[in-house]
Formats: sequence, C-alpha cells, structure tokens
Amino acid sequence: MFRLIVAKTSFTHYSYKKSLAFFTTLNKKNVFLLLVTLAILVMETQPALSQKALKKKVYSADTTVTDTLLPNLVMKVASYTATIDHTDFLIRRKFNIKPIAFDLPEIERKVKGFKSRLETKGSQMNLRSLNSGVIMLNEISRKLASYEKVLTNYSGELTESNAEVKKILRDPILVLPVPDSMLQEQMEDIRIEGHELDSLQQKTLAKVNLLRNKVSVNLLQSTDIISDMRYLTISLKMGMWSQEQSPLFSSKQDEYKNNLIEITTKALERSWLIISIYVNDKWNVITLGMMIFIFIFSWTLLNIRRMKKRPDAAAVLEPMHFLSRSVLIGCLMALFTYLPFLFANPPMSLLHTCEFLRLIMLTLLIYPFFTRRSKIIWAVLSLLWLYYALDDVLLESALGERWGLFFAGILLAVTSVKIIINRKPNFIKLPESPATAALVIFTLAQVVLSIIFNLAGRVSLAKIFGVSAIQCLVLGITLKVFCALVLEAIYLQSEAYHESRFAKFINFNTLQHRFLRVLWIVSTAVWLVSLMRNLTLYDVMLETLGSFFTETRTIGSMVFTFKSVAVFICIIWLSSVISGFINFFFGNEKVQNTTNRTRLGSMMLLIRLTIWTLGFCIAVAAAGIPLDKLSLMLGALGVGIGFGLQNIVNNLVSGVIIAFERPIQVGDLIEVGGKTGVVKEIGVRSSKINNNEGADIIVPNGDLLSQHLINWTMQDRSKQVQFSIGIPYQSDIQKVKTLIKETLAKNERIMTSPAPAIAIQEFGDWAIDLKISFWVYDLSEAGTIRTNAMIQIYEILRDIGIELPAYKGPANEPPIHKTITPRKQAEDNS
Repeated sequence: MFRLIVAKTSFTHYSYKKSLAFFTTLNKKNVFLLLVTLAILVMETQPALSQKALKKKVYSADTTVTDTLLPNLVMKVASYTATIDHTDFLIRRKFNIKPIAFDLPEIERKVKGFKSRLETKGSQMNLRSLNSGVIMLNEISRKLASYEKVLTNYSGELTESNAEVKKILRDPILVLPVPDSMLQEQMEDIRIEGHELDSLQQKTLAKVNLLRNKVSVNLLQSTDIISDMRYLTISLKMGMWSQEQSPLFSSKQDEYKNNLIEITTKALERSWLIISIYVNDKWNVITLGMMIFIFIFSWTLLNIRRMKKRPDAAAVLEPMHFLSRSVLIGCLMALFTYLPFLFANPPMSLLHTCEFLRLIMLTLLIYPFFTRRSKIIWAVLSLLWLYYALDDVLLESALGERWGLFFAGILLAVTSVKIIINRKPNFIKLPESPATAALVIFTLAQVVLSIIFNLAGRVSLAKIFGVSAIQCLVLGITLKVFCALVLEAIYLQSEAYHESRFAKFINFNTLQHRFLRVLWIVSTAVWLVSLMRNLTLYDVMLETLGSFFTETRTIGSMVFTFKSVAVFICIIWLSSVISGFINFFFGNEKVQNTTNRTRLGSMMLLIRLTIWTLGFCIAVAAAGIPLDKLSLMLGALGVGIGFGLQNIVNNLVSGVIIAFERPIQVGDLIEVGGKTGVVKEIGVRSSKINNNEGADIIVPNGDLLSQHLINWTMQDRSKQVQFSIGIPYQSDIQKVKTLIKETLAKNERIMTSPAPAIAIQEFGDWAIDLKISFWVYDLSEAGTIRTNAMIQIYEILRDIGIELPAYKGPANEPPIHKTITPRKQAEDNS
C-alpha cells in the first residue's frame, strides 16, 4: 500500500528514502494515516497545477508529456475533435448556398431586363406598365434583401468558426509526442482535419462573400430602377391632366407607331410573362388560398348534403338561391373574390385574370335569376368589362384603341341610363339592392368623364375613368352576390346543426341583420380600396393611412400614435369576443334549462376575468404604453373610484369574491332582498336570477354579499314539505296516522330518512288539526309532490269513511257530532 501511494504521488526515490527513515520512528497506525492524508492533498492539487502548466509552459517537439499532463491532453483532444466535427457538419449542411446561387442568375436577368426596358422605352411606358414594373421589382428586392441577410449571417458565422479552427491549429500541444499511440493518432487526425476544414472554410467564405456582393449589387440596381419608375409615374400623373395626344376627331394614323392588333399582341405576351414571373414566387399564397377554398367547399358540401337528408329539405333550402344551385361554382366565385387580397398588391395583369375567372363564375350563378331584359344588359356589361380589362393592360396607345374607348364609353353610358330609368325589377326571386341606383349613377359619371377626356386628347385619364367605371359596377354586383353566399353558408350551418351549441351561437334568425351589416361594411371598404387602385391612388392611400397611424402625436406630456390606439382597441375587442365565446359554449348558458347546481358559472367567471386581464396586459404591451403612463392612468382611475365609481367597483370586487368564496353557484335557489329565484348567471358586475314567473332579476353582486342571503341548495336540494288537514273528532287518530304514513311511504319521491312526521297541531272548533311533514329529494318537485300527497291522503280517508269537515261559517255548523267539553259548556252558558 505504501509503495502504491508513493508511486501515485510521483515522489522521487530520494524523498522516498528520507520519508521512510522518518516514518520508522512512528508507529504503523500513525504512518498509514499520515500517508493517506498526503496522498489526498497531492491528488486534489494535481489537476489545477497541470492545467496551469499547460497554459504557461512553451512546448517544443522534444517535450515529453508526463502522466500528470496526460488527462488534460485527452480532454483537449476530445474538445477539439467535437469542435471540428460540429463545424464540418455546419459547413456542409447549414451553409448551403446552392439555392441562392441557382436563383441569382434568373434574378440578374430580370433586373437587366427591367433596366434595359426603362432605358429604351421608359418614356413610352404608361401608368399600368410602370405600376406592374414597380410591383415586380419590389418582390425581387424583398427576395434579394432576404438573401443578403442570410448570406451576411453565413459570413459572420463562418468567420467566427474559422477563427476557432485556426486557434486549434496554432495550439502547440498537438505536436507533442505522447507515449500512447492511439492518442498520438487522434492528435494527427485533428491536425489533418483542421487544415482541411480551414481550407474548406476559406473557400466557402470566399463564395459566400462573392455571392453576397452580387446580391448587394442587384439589390442596389433594383432599388435604383424602382426609384426611376416612381419618378416617371409621378411625372405621368402630373402630366396626364395636360393634353397628351391630339383630340380624337383630329387624330390620324400617322401619329401612332403601331396599330391596335400589334400592341394588343405584345400586351398579352407581356402580361403572361408578368403573371408567370409573379406567381412563381407566390406559391405559398396560392397554397393558402387553395386550402381556404378546399375547407369552405368541403364544409358547405357536407352541410348541404346533411340538409338534403331531412324530410323538410325542400322547405329549408328554399331561402337559398346560389349554393343550392351549385356549391362548386359558388365556392370558386368566392375564391377568385378573396384571392387577390391575399397577394396584397398584385400586378394588374394578374388582378384582371382573377377578375375574369370571377366574372365567369358570377355569370353562371346569377344568370338564371335575371329577367329577360336584364340578361341582355348583363351580356353587354360583360363584353364591356372584357374590352376595358384588355385595354387596361395595353402598353402603348393606338388610334383604334381611342375609338374603341369612345364607342365603349357611349355604350356603357347608354346602358347605365337604361338601368337608372328602368322601374321594373332586374332579378327573379332575388331582392333588389338599395345601392344599385347610386352605384349606376357613379358609373355613369365616370364614363362621361372618360368620354370627355378621350375627346380632349387626355388618353390616360380616359382609360383610368373608363376602367374604373366598369370595374366599380361589376365589383358592386360581385360583392352583393358574395355577401349573399356568406349569409347562405351561415344559414346552412345553422340549419344543418340546429341542435348543436355552435348553431345556437350563430343563430341565423337572431344574427342575420348583424351579419348583413358587418358584411356591407367590409364590402364597402373593399369597394373603396378597388376604386383607389383603379384611379391609381392606391399608393397615395397607403402612404396617407401609414402616416396617419404612425405619426407621433402628443397630448400634454403623453406621446402616442393612432396605430397603438387601434392595436389596443382591437386586442381588447378580441378579448371580449373570446370571453363571450367561452361563456356561451362552456358557461352560464348551458344551465338555462336545468336546475342542477354546478360550479361551472364560478369557473367561467374566473376564466373570463383572466382573459380580460391578459387581454388588457397584452394590449398595453402591444400598444407600447409605458408603465409610468399606465400608473398615471390607474391613479386617475383610483380618483374616479373614490368620487363616483364606488358602487361599480364594489360590485366588481364582490363578483371576484363570489367567484372564489362561492356562496352561491349557478343553479342555486336563493332568496335575497325579498326576491326568490334560481341563479342563472354569475357575472362580473351583477348576477341573473330567474323567478317562478319567468322573469330575470338582475341583482348587483354587492347586494349578494351585503344583504341577508338564503341559499336553499347550498348543501343539497332536499326540502321539507308541510301541510295540515282536519279530521273529525270521532275518527280513530292512530288509524288515520298509520294510513297517512303508509301512503307517504309508498311514494318513491318522498325521502325515507328523515321519515315523514305526523303531529297533532291543535284541537280546532270542528276538527282535530294534523300537521304532516316530509322531505323531498328535489325542491323543484316539492309543489307537485305535495299536491299528489294531499290528493292520495284525501282519497284514502274517503275510502274508509272519514269525511274531512268543511267549514261553512258560524251559521252553518258542520253535520258532525261534536264532543262538548266542560270548558265549552261553561262558555256557552255564559
């Protein structure tokens, strides 16, 4: 043992002899304890000393690794191996720049194409082509910006990891000879793999930086082209109010370079190219739109199939017009209505394509409901829409285009006038819209302006107002049908699952007018946005709204923006909607038709309070309201509470106390303030009690805690029932009591414990009054059980010949023999 300890502590031979000479003077037990202590001390201090030596000592190739440095060398080798393997994995898997390198040449080609077109034909581009170019370049710029961010992160991470690898390769301990051949091989592998990884990192970093430079150059070019196009757009908008071309009647073919057929062919080819380029980067949006379509179609189809299985299917489906005709066409029409809004700001070519498909679906839906005269008008409007949509994508102007605009404007104006002066209905089985006249008048005004501007040589304004006129009219009809489709889908859900909670929540008969009002508000907003787009004022609208909501405003020392106010209001509104949703499906409404006591009302009150609190906190955080401002608001609220809101706060706090303490719960039968009823709802400020007459009594929560409250069902729902009967004096009282007890015992709705009790209440003038008491399981059945018990007792007593006395007043004594007591006789004599 002694030799083993000395070997482990690395004592020299000389020190070993001296220690042995010293230890021989001590006894064996003391020697052993002292050696163990010294060994432990040396083993504890050895790692620290070894690490310090590794850091400070400069190694050469001739340095030999001792046993004390070997464990730390093993740990370093393991750490370096893990670092190199992890870095190699990242550089081969994470830093994959192939997709960016593959996509960049196509982006460069697009940017060069836009730049070349702007340099060669920039002066000939109209507002629509400039707008499409800006939209396309914005998409390219967003993609390039994301690529630049990714490559910048790659470059930074590669630089840091390369520094770590170089630090490993510069460590001199890796060149030290070690007696262990396996460890020496691992150190050699680290040097080899480190040099290979360093070379790979340098090459990858060079590729990433080169690719990042290309991306940055293309991003800068696209930004410059966007700026130039926006400058041209502003110039065209400023110059379109002046005369651009000769007046229509004095124009000649020599003034135009190409004819209508040539510019139409070029416009269609370029529109297809724009759509293909734009859609190629928007598959995520298309996928989202298709998923929404599949969900709506499946949901509607299942509901309508469920409805057709009902015996009254014909009567229930009668209010439906569009979905009952074709679910697929209706859902496709809805798809092409909401899909352009998912793209946010699509090019006009894609927008007109969606509108064309929507027009086809709309025609298939509403054509059977048109009158004969209205069918002709709709055919004319459809052809006019096709012409104006095609004219809107033309990149150049031609003489044939101007005459086409003129005749199309005349035809649209005549059609609008006929619709206005027509007093007959336009639809069969469909209600007329009150907004039709105003919409057609607005269309007529725009088309008249289009004709005037075309005659005066202001072609851009003529195209803008002509396209806007037909677009506003057709979109108005589209939105009316879309609203009808939404209402029919809600009605279908309500009727298909009329017994479910969700169907009751969206009860169509109750919420129809509210749904219609909301849909009309949304439709009006959509129509206005489309109008701004048609009038080329969409960017101006966005900038105006952006500055309105983001501009910093001050009231005194308080700084805010309307954006923060809108976010705050929206989150609070969303919290109230979620609270109402939970309260309807899981809360107090579930016990409206039951008398069972439940804790669900108190739980839902706490959940609703939690939702309101979280909603308020999230709204404050999202709106960016500082905490010091919030403290001021709470202080002002405290002052208001002290002066005028005491009762309201008292009721609110009482509601929280009721939720935790639970002196009452939903379903309890209570008496408070002289009012009796069943608790139907426990609210935040007040509670609802339903009395026996069907009235709902609103009781403030403060009254429930401050007044004397009687809760009949706090422990259970049992109740004692009492009534009295009078039996003749000549009757056998014991026999009567036995018969009554047997009768009550046969009634299963009367409790056996405690058992029914029969007591003599008093000796009346004409009968012996018996008081009968028993308990029932459910107090809601007490009245019925009491009535049935009284009838049964009356029939049994009548069957054994006991007639219950009837009191007829002092002049008519009952026809029974009355026992005369001495006291009674003395009273009569007196």
